[in-house]
Amino acid sequence: MDKIIETYINQIVSELGCDKKEKQEIVDEIKDHLYLLKNEYLEQGLSDKEATNLALESFGEQNQLKNGFQEAIFPFYKLFKIGTWILFGLYSFIVLFKLIYQRIIIRFTDILNSATYDFPVRNRYFSYPNDSNEFYNLEVLQLNSNIIPFKNILTYLTGSMQFNDDIIINNTLGNIVIFIPLGILLPILFHKFYKFSRVFISLIFISFSLEAQQLILQVGQFDIDNIILNTIGGVLGYFVIVTIPSITSLFQKTLS
Repeated sequence: MDKIIETYINQIVSELGCDKKEKQEIVDEIKDHLYLLKNEYLEQGLSDKEATNLALESFGEQNQLKNGFQEAIFPFYKLFKIGTWILFGLYSFIVLFKLIYQRIIIRFTDILNSATYDFPVRNRYFSYPNDSNEFYNLEVLQLNSNIIPFKNILTYLTGSMQFNDDIIINNTLGNIVIFIPLGILLPILFHKFYKFSRVFISLIFISFSLEAQQLILQVGQFDIDNIILNTIGGVLGYFVIVTIPSITSLFQKTLS
C-alpha cells in the first residue's frame, strides 16, 4: 500500500471504538475507494504523487471521516464521551477530596478548635518525634514514610487482631478499589492509554503524586504499599475495559 495512503487511513481508523475485524473492514473499504480515485487521476495523466494527493483531498478530511465512521458504529458516541468526561471529573474530585482536601479541612478545623478551646494541636494524619513539630527533618520523614514493599500490607494481614476490620479493609481492598475506575476511564478517554505500558506507568505516577502530596501537606503518610495496591486496582480496571470487546465479539460469534 502507498505509504501516504496507509498513514491517512491509519489516522482515520486507529481511534475508532470497534474490534479489529470491523476496523479491517473499514480499512479495506477506504482503500478500495482511494485507489479507484487515484487510478482515475493517473489515467488523466497526473503523476503518482499528484494522483495520491488529489485522491486524499477528494475523499475528505480525516477528522470528519473518523467522526462519521464513529457515529455510524456507535450513534450515541458523543453523548457517551461527554458522559464519560463527566464521570471522570466527578471521580477525580471525589478522590482528591477524600485523600487531600477533606484532610486539609479537618486539619484547619482542629487548629481552630485548638485555638478556641486552648488545647494542644494534634495532627491525626501525621506523626512527629517527641517535643518536635519540625517537618524538614529526616526523623520526621522516616516516621511518616514506608518505602519497603509489602511491609504494611503484611502487617495488616498477619496482625489482624491489632486492627479494626474497617482499618484493614480501607488500607488494603480500599486502596485497590479506589483506582479501578481510573483504569477503566483512561483507555476510554485517551486512545494512547489503550497500551498497557502507558496505563501502568501513569497509574504509578498518579498514585505516587497523591502519596507525595499527602506527605508534603502533612495530611497523610507516604506508603509504597498504597502505590502497589492502587496500581493493582487500576490494572484490574484496565483489563475489564480492554476485554469487553473480545467478550462481545465471542458472544456475537456464539449467537451467529
